[in-house]
Parts: sequence; C-alpha cells; structure tokens
Amino acid sequence: MLLLLAVLLAALFRFYQLGHWPPGLYRDEAFNGLDAAAVLRGDWHLFFPANNGREPLYIYLIAIAIALLGSTVIAVRLPAAIVGTLTTLPTYLLGRDWFGRTTGLLAAFIWAVTFWPVHLSRIGLRTILLAPLLALAFWLGTRAYRTGRGLWWGVAGAIYGLTFYTYLAARFTPLILVAVALYLLLTGRRDRLWANGQSLWFLAGAAVALAPLAFAAIDDPGIIMGRTGQVFILDTGDPGGMLSTLWSQTGKALGMFFWRGDNILRHNALLDYSAASIPDASPGRPVFDLFMVGPFLLGVGWCLWRWRRPAVATLLLWQIIMLGPTILTEDTPHFLRAAGLLPGLVLLPAIGLNAIWQWPHGPAWVRRVAVIGLLAGSAFLTARDYAHYGRQPEVGYLFESAASDLATSAMSDTASADVYLDQRFWEGWPSIPFLLEDKAVTLVNEADVTAAGNRPVVRYAWPYGSLVGLQDSVTAPANVDITVGPLARGDLEPEAYSLYTRYEITPGEIAASRSDNFDGRFELRGAGVTAVSPTSLQVDLTWGLPPDAPTPDRLPAVFIHVLDETGLVAQGDSTLAGGLWPVDSWQPGITVTSHHLIELPEPFDPAHHQVTIGLYWPDSQERLPLLDSGYTMGDDQVTIWPPDAAP
Repeated sequence: MLLLLAVLLAALFRFYQLGHWPPGLYRDEAFNGLDAAAVLRGDWHLFFPANNGREPLYIYLIAIAIALLGSTVIAVRLPAAIVGTLTTLPTYLLGRDWFGRTTGLLAAFIWAVTFWPVHLSRIGLRTILLAPLLALAFWLGTRAYRTGRGLWWGVAGAIYGLTFYTYLAARFTPLILVAVALYLLLTGRRDRLWANGQSLWFLAGAAVALAPLAFAAIDDPGIIMGRTGQVFILDTGDPGGMLSTLWSQTGKALGMFFWRGDNILRHNALLDYSAASIPDASPGRPVFDLFMVGPFLLGVGWCLWRWRRPAVATLLLWQIIMLGPTILTEDTPHFLRAAGLLPGLVLLPAIGLNAIWQWPHGPAWVRRVAVIGLLAGSAFLTARDYAHYGRQPEVGYLFESAASDLATSAMSDTASADVYLDQRFWEGWPSIPFLLEDKAVTLVNEADVTAAGNRPVVRYAWPYGSLVGLQDSVTAPANVDITVGPLARGDLEPEAYSLYTRYEITPGEIAASRSDNFDGRFELRGAGVTAVSPTSLQVDLTWGLPPDAPTPDRLPAVFIHVLDETGLVAQGDSTLAGGLWPVDSWQPGITVTSHHLIELPEPFDPAHHQVTIGLYWPDSQERLPLLDSGYTMGDDQVTIWPPDAAP
C-alpha cells in the first residue's frame, strides 16, 4: 500500500497540468514529435540524425502516443510522464534489494516528489528513459549476482543494452561495469562475479540488444561522437589549463546536489521564490531542497563509512562515474547530461532517512514523524516551486510558447476560414509544423497575394517584414481584424517581441454600432470593453473612413482613458490600429478592428468606471475634434463604457 501511495504521488506530480506546465513546446521536443510522426508514415531509424542526432527509443514511444492522441503537446510529453511515474517501481526494487525494504520505500517517495526527476518527467525529451533502464539493469544484475542464474544475467544484459537507445550519457555506463568488476576482483569476490561462467550471459544479452545500433554506427560513425564533440570542453593541448578546468567543473558538479544546480531555466527552477526576489531571480535550484540536504549528506557519510559492501561500492561508483558527462561538457552542472545519476542518486537521502528511522535513541514516534515531515516538506517545496516555475514568463519564452499559441490559434481558425501562414514560421519553429502537420493551412511568402472568396481569410504574418502581399489581398468592402500575437524571445535574444500578427479578413460590410466622426478623417464604427481579468480590460475598436474623407497621409494615435469619480485611473496610447495597418491601405469600404489591453491598478468596477477614447496627432499632441452626431463644438473624445452613455 505504501508503494502504491508512492506511485500515485508520482503520478500526481507528473500529470497535473501536463501540457501546460511548462507552457509551450520546445524545439527539441517538437523535433521528437516530427520524427515520431514520420515513423508512423514508415520512416524508421535506429538513430535519428536531425537536431544533432537522437537515440530512437523515446521517439517510438511518442509515435504510439501520436497514433492515439494526434499531433499534440500531450502526445509528446505523455510517454515521459508515464515512464517517470513507473520508475518509482524499479527505484523501490533496487533500494529494497541493496539496502532493505524501508530504504526502498523511502527512495520511491523521494523519486516521486524531487523536483529534478519530476521535471524530466514533464518534458518530451528522451533523457527520462535512462533512469528506469539503469535501475532495472542493476536490480536484475543484483539478482543474477546473488543467485548465479544465467537467465537473470541474460535479461540484465539485454536491459542494459537498451540503455544505449535512450540518451547519450549511457555511453559512460561501461565504465561503471568495469569499475564494479575491478572492485569485486580486488575484494576477493572473483568466484561470485564469474558465477561459473553464467555471467557471460550478461555480455550475450547486451550484445544482442546492442547489435542493431552497433551496425548502424559502423555505417555512420558520427552516431558515436557527433554531439559529444560539440559540447566537450577540455583543451587537451594545454595540460595546465585542462587540470584547472577539470577542477572547476568538478566543483560545480558536486555543488549541484545542495548548493547550486543547473543554471539553464529550461532545465531547472529558480533558486529563490521569495516574494521580493521573483523578478530578478535566476535558475540554479539545487537537486535537494532544504528538507533533503541533511538526509542526503547523512546517506553519503553512511556509504563512505561502509564502502566495502558491494551494494554501497556499486552505488558510489555509479554516482562518481555518471558525473562525468556533465563535468566534461559545457554548462556544468547540466541536469540533462547528469541524468545518468538517476535513480541511484535518490538512494542516498533514502539511506539517510532510514538511518533516522532506525536510530536507536529517542522515542520511535519522534523519529517517524521527523522522517514523514521531511518527505512532506520536500513534496510541498516541489509543488510550490513547480507551480511558480510553470507560470514564469521566461519559462514560456524558453519553451517557445508563442509558437505553440500560433499553432493552436491556426488550428481553431481552419474550421471557419482559409488560413495562410508565413513560410518563416514553418521553417523557424518546429513546433508549428508538428502541431499543424495534418491541418489545412497554406504557406505563403510576404509578397504572396491570397485569393478572396466567400469564406474569411486568416493570415499569420511576421510583424517586422513587408505587408504588401497582405494589403493587396484585401478588396473593399471588407473588415480587417488585427490581433497581436504573444511575446517570444530566443535564448540569445535580449528583448522579447511579438512573434506574429493575426489578420482576419472578412469580406462584405460590417454592421456599424456607432459612427463617431473625428475631424472628417476617421470614423469609429464599433467599440467594446471586456474585463479579461479583475484588473485587465480589453478594448476593441473598429475604425473606417467617413464619407468623402481625404486620403490619409499619416496615422493619428488613439488614447484610451479609464476614469472614476476622482479622475484618471489608467490609460493606453498607441498608433491607430496599433500601427499594424499601413497608412496607404486605408480606403473607403475597408474597416479595421484592433484590440487593446489596459492594465488597471485596481479591479474594474462596471458601475463606477468609465472608458473614453479619442485621437491625436503624435507630433503636436493636437486632438482631432468630433463632428456631427450630436457632439458640441470642442468635443474630442467619446465614452464607450458605459455602452449607453449619451454623447
């Protein structure tokens, strides 16, 4: 029952808001999805060459999910969540057989609630597969070592061979096997290691599992060292510099457990979530939070004191060697490259907690409550930190949530409109072709003119290029509804920017709900105010040219004022239609709708707040006067909320 509780807890931490926390779909995840979709079309590989090359096992799991769920964010991340949840079981088995049932159960709970494995289980990357296969291989190898049965050795070898189909850090694991074998030889356990030749079945099982990948590597040697060569940092030409770098890297790697973890926000949470520090906080949350640091250090000390025991020696050698992938590469400590430490790493605090649980001094209930309290505190911090993490705008930028939003919006538009997408988006953000793979969208360049039909046309345009093709696609009468896309920012880009602008072109004249004429130049045809949150207003404005208006040669700015009985509460100013409809495209018969978000310092009260708008020339600040429709001389603004306000 306790093990079942640990599994359910692991599932809760991995499935809650899956697909939304973290927001978006990072390009590495999207490449996995694209390759998985290609697998369903018959494009099979033992090693996928795109995106610096990737091992195949996780991609085939995504292919199964896509076959069931379609090309969605959930389909990419669901295998990781399932694998991460089920890894609770081999973690328990390994801990139980090495250090006893209580330690195994404690390790299962620590795996369930520790931020690092939780996060790896919520993103669609292949890294998460290494942990369960390593745990199973070590557990089965332990069974084989203790029983001397060839079947156990063969299955353990086959499972071990499969680790090479998961993640590149698996290439360090032969060093663990060599180190453990040397340890057993040096400590007089030669006969048990040899097991009358039964252990050769391990090599046979591993050889069978590895054979397909080995043959593929013979055809393409880049499979072995391609990505590794890109991130390897040691300069072998300078021995002194190499030793200095190695010393520094090792210190950073060791510090990740209790001092400072991965500094890449895509891999790790913020170091501090105190209210005052959130805006300026940086990544770097250590692997173990303040509740688990003590048990972790206690477990390390316990193991160092008992290093002669085979299980203890194997665990220590495992941890030391699998630090290599992050020590020898850039961005140390790197939580993806260090994933080979898992799930063995969680055994160390489990050993510490078990020492507290079994401590012969003091009341038993105090020790039990202390252990349960430490686990509960760690679970609370993970839940709190992940909720903050999932809502951080920077996390959305790094997981390219704006591109996913574009794809979601375009999918929705295909039901009622002909959708055209700038070619730039399809080529630059892999999540877009993955999410839109089987949807009816047409790719265009900036200069392409789209044919007008009876259905509305929606065009997703790059905001920083030419709109000539879009402008030429609009024929009066028509309404152009303009929506500014969400912000995006690449890894090396200093400022966030709107990723796209959505133009919805609806043929025919729209019914005007009002006609407020500003200086005979521009006319307000419609206005709406919507509270999108307690302190945010969306103001929708539709503009056109009044009869006999002169051809515009410049665009005024629009001001939006939110007022109460005491005066101005908030305001927003921007070029007419956000400046997203060029001045030379304003012509009779074409109306333009724009949407403006106004943030308020207090909750919006429909009964007491008033919203007014007007136009002015930015260079002179001169307001455009109102003409006709009951307005008196000198009027230069109109009230759009309350909607029934008199002129």
